[in-house]
Amino acid sequence: MMLKQWSLTTALVMTLFSSAASFADEVAVQQDAHGIDYVTGGIGSEEVEAMEAFKKQFNLYFLFSEGKVGRVIDDINISITDSKNQTVFALEHAAPRLLLNLPSGKYQAIASYLGSEQRYRFTHDAKKHQRIILNWKNKIDEDTVEATPEEAAEPNVPSTETP
Repeated sequence: MMLKQWSLTTALVMTLFSSAASFADEVAVQQDAHGIDYVTGGIGSEEVEAMEAFKKQFNLYFLFSEGKVGRVIDDINISITDSKNQTVFALEHAAPRLLLNLPSGKYQAIASYLGSEQRYRFTHDAKKHQRIILNWKNKIDEDTVEATPEEAAEPNVPSTETP
């Protein structure tokens, strides 16, 4: 009986470690074709926690979302160009969160999601942590969800959130 319990415990521990190992492979520092280190992930609470551990190593954080509620989205294609319009970073199929390091300068992020493209110009200070949220307005969510009386009374003003 004792041997059977030990075998079961060992099997359970090994399963947990192998799951953690494969999970660690999913959220890891990678490098794009331009030599920029990055981490992308953030689907599920475990990945969000793993991304938190990397935040201090990177100076730029992108969050991709859609709709008024800001539901996180993935499968984003993003490229970042410098002031000379040279691509300095490019990634296909990014997850909802993207961490990377860029030197100080002026940039433009060009991101696409389901065929809809966004462009965002920004000045980056490499000595500071910067957060940029790109949100795609989702007409399906907004059209199919009935507005509350408070929302119906509000004028339709575009969001001016600063990242």
